[in-house]
Amino acid sequence: MMTKDYYEVLGVDRDAGHEEIKKAYRRLARQYHPDANPHDPQAEAKFKELGEAYAVLSDPQRRRNYDTFGTADVSAGGFDPFDIFASFFGGGGGDIFGFGRRTGPQRGRDLVISVELTMLEVLDGVTKTFPVECLRACTRCDGSGAEPGTRVSTCDRCGGSGTLRSMQRSFFGNVVTSTACPQCRGTGQQIVPCQECRGDGRVHREEEVKVDIPAGVEEGMQIRVPAAGEAGPRGGSAGDLYVQVNVKPMRGFDRKGDDIVASVLIPMTLAALGGSMKMDSFDDTVQFEVPTGTQPGDTLKVRGRGMSRLGRSGRGDLLIKVRVRVPTNLSPEEEQLLRRFASLRGDDLPEDHGILGKIKSAFRT
Repeated sequence: MMTKDYYEVLGVDRDAGHEEIKKAYRRLARQYHPDANPHDPQAEAKFKELGEAYAVLSDPQRRRNYDTFGTADVSAGGFDPFDIFASFFGGGGGDIFGFGRRTGPQRGRDLVISVELTMLEVLDGVTKTFPVECLRACTRCDGSGAEPGTRVSTCDRCGGSGTLRSMQRSFFGNVVTSTACPQCRGTGQQIVPCQECRGDGRVHREEEVKVDIPAGVEEGMQIRVPAAGEAGPRGGSAGDLYVQVNVKPMRGFDRKGDDIVASVLIPMTLAALGGSMKMDSFDDTVQFEVPTGTQPGDTLKVRGRGMSRLGRSGRGDLLIKVRVRVPTNLSPEEEQLLRRFASLRGDDLPEDHGILGKIKSAFRT
């Protein structure tokens, strides 16, 4: 579940500097601001997408995570595209360009939860169901905040606009400041409050959220589930849910990107002569070939038996680090054979002080 291409959203190259990113956002945000496109239902979605892209690419740490993993946390700090816009064009929701902070139903907060996965779940991908307790749309009033059967009227203070505007003179000219109407909370409507939610349109409730976690995710990644976060007040759109991935370590196996690293202890004879061997990997039994003359510390590769590649087909490799088992407690016959082998190879061994050595010394004397 990869995020969108934020560079493409802002129309900049991947090596674009901060000023270029800032300039691109400023131009496009003005173009797609919902107040400038009141009859375009897609303008708000595009405006939010631009804010999300800028929030990631303008932050060095988020940008590094995005460039490395293809995903980034945009929920930290209560991400709001209208707050970002206001920081460019005037604080307090107002600006000299005529756009204030958007009024009407507000978007709900994003939520972040964690999930611990096993390596097998990461290999195959898994669907998880989580209980999430937060503010959800009130079922009595369908999230409107109004008591069922009552009349909704236009706010008499803001005239239904949801905003109160004031003009002030400054060095730069007339500055128009917009603030949300406190009487209707920026909705432009007056209601008889719902008895269940008391006019907020939300109640605390636990719901189960199903999340599809793709194969190949890595430790620390976040998976975004759109509109599964907290409901917005009085009919506002829901925020998003971000699922942070934690992978439970598996003894004897380490992950390096798409590869899995393990170690295996092989007999000295197999290392010298070569041959075939089996080992229990993290997902199944693996058979691999040990080349003749394999040395301690050598790494053997079994292609296609590593971790699933995120967003791509196939798997990485299994990298096996070799450890060689040296025999101990040799029988006299085994010791004799090893010394014969050493003699054939011309290896310089210390004098034999074992039983065979004593027998040989007795015969020599």
